[in-house]
Amino acid sequence: DENLHPELWSPSKKMWTLYSHLGNTTAGSLLLSSPKIKSYTNPILPPVIQHVPRSIPTPDWSLSTPEVTQEPYKTRGQLEAEISELRKQLLLTHQNVAVQDQIIEEANAMMVFQNMGLRKTNEALHQQEEKTKTDRSRLFKGKVQCLSSDEFQQAVEEMEAEKSTKAAGKEAKKVERQHRKQMKEEIEKEWAQMKQCHAVEVEAWSTKCSELTAGGAKKKDLLPKPKLGKKLQVPAADDDEED
Repeated sequence: DENLHPELWSPSKKMWTLYSHLGNTTAGSLLLSSPKIKSYTNPILPPVIQHVPRSIPTPDWSLSTPEVTQEPYKTRGQLEAEISELRKQLLLTHQNVAVQDQIIEEANAMMVFQNMGLRKTNEALHQQEEKTKTDRSRLFKGKVQCLSSDEFQQAVEEMEAEKSTKAAGKEAKKVERQHRKQMKEEIEKEWAQMKQCHAVEVEAWSTKCSELTAGGAKKKDLLPKPKLGKKLQVPAADDDEED
C-alpha cells in the first residue's frame, strides 16, 4: 500500500508478504506445502552475485576530505563550483545507496527462499532416516530370498522371538504401572489420614497452650507444636516404553 507508513512496514510483514507471493508460484508452493518434496521437485536456485552497475559512476570520495591549501580565501565562483560538484557527487552517492539497498533486499529474499528449501530437504532426510523397517524389508533386505532356506527360517524365528520379547516387556511394564498406581492411591489415602490426625493434634495442642498461658506459664515452657510426618513417595521407575 502506497499510503502505508514506512515504519509500519515491519520485517515480519515483509516475510508474510513474501510467503503469500511464493504461494502463488509453482516452485514456491512446493516449499510452503506440507507433503514431502522429492529430489526432482526441490527447486535449487543458483547463487546470484550482484554488483552496482558500471553505468552508475562511483562517487568521488576524495571530496569528503578536502586538501589544505595555502589560499587565504576562495572566490564566489570557486565556492559555487565546489558546491555544484558536491551536489553532483551527493546525487551519485544517493544512486549507489539505492542500488545497494535493492541488492541487499533481493539477497535477503533469496536467503529466505533457500532456507525454506533446506528445511524441506532436512525434513525429507529426517523422515528417511527415521523410517521404521517393516517385517518384509527385514526379511528380504531388498533381495530375492529362498523361503525354504535355513537362513530365511532362522530370520523368521529371530523376528518372532523379538516380537515375543517385546510383547512380554510391554506386559511387564503394564503390570508395573498398575502396581505403581495402586501404591500411589494407598499413599494418598494414608497421607490424608496423617493430615487429619495432625490437624486434631494441633488443635488439642493449641487448646492446651492457651490453658497454660492463661495459668501464667511462659512461652518457652509450652509443649512443642506437633509435627506432620513426611509423605511417602512412590519409588522411581524407568520411563514407560512408548507404544
